[in-house]
Amino acid sequence: MEINFILDIMEFIIINIFNLSVFALFLSRVKNPGVSKKIGIFSLSLGIPTLIFAIINLILQREWWYWFFPLLLVGFILFSLIVDYVKKIEFRNPRKKSILIPFLILFYVSIILMWGLTWALGVIYGGITAITYFLHLFGAYYAGKHGVG
Repeated sequence: MEINFILDIMEFIIINIFNLSVFALFLSRVKNPGVSKKIGIFSLSLGIPTLIFAIINLILQREWWYWFFPLLLVGFILFSLIVDYVKKIEFRNPRKKSILIPFLILFYVSIILMWGLTWALGVIYGGITAITYFLHLFGAYYAGKHGVG
């Protein structure tokens, strides 16, 4: 198998695990808040392989989007780690727009761009990622309706 294909498959797996873990995170905020911190840490740990794949893509001199899009996701993960776990800043409720706006922009832009990478593998891969993306959106909506988005 070609190394680029393997990298693309690994990124496909990572973004889908990320989407599913974020979905679980949103649900846990409503159904089992005690477990949400663990799911959040798991989600953030996906930044490690994402960073590794971005660096490998850069070393292999692939097109810029193969390393830049994953680095955006890593940027979001680092931002989230600092705000949510290191500094423990409450910015969702009450809303602190100076943090919430860049947080949400970086979150959704990075995930959508990573989803875009999966389309290069084919419609099936892009379609599967679309399902997990919209599943996590449903989770965000559900949690938001319960005041814990």
